[in-house]
Amino acid sequence: MKKYFGVISFTLIMLVIGFFGMAVTFIINPGVSTFRLLMITGIILSLIFAGFSEKGYWKRVSLGLSILVGLFYFIGIEAMRFLFQMFI
Repeated sequence: MKKYFGVISFTLIMLVIGFFGMAVTFIINPGVSTFRLLMITGIILSLIFAGFSEKGYWKRVSLGLSILVGLFYFIGIEAMRFLFQMFI
């Protein structure tokens, strides 16, 4: 089972990216709390699966992509939301 964690993590992070893309382009219209919950949960689960996967190609790809998406989301979305709420 451990050898499939990398593929599961990659699939999960691709679903998170797809959900983000659909929400940004207004294909779907989730509520703010639903959007935040699904994004944060997906990123955390993807990082956990990538961390527990076997060494190899899928671990590197899924861990790198999870970290990249996580940094983009937390810096680009959550930090900017906090700054806008604080100063506006």
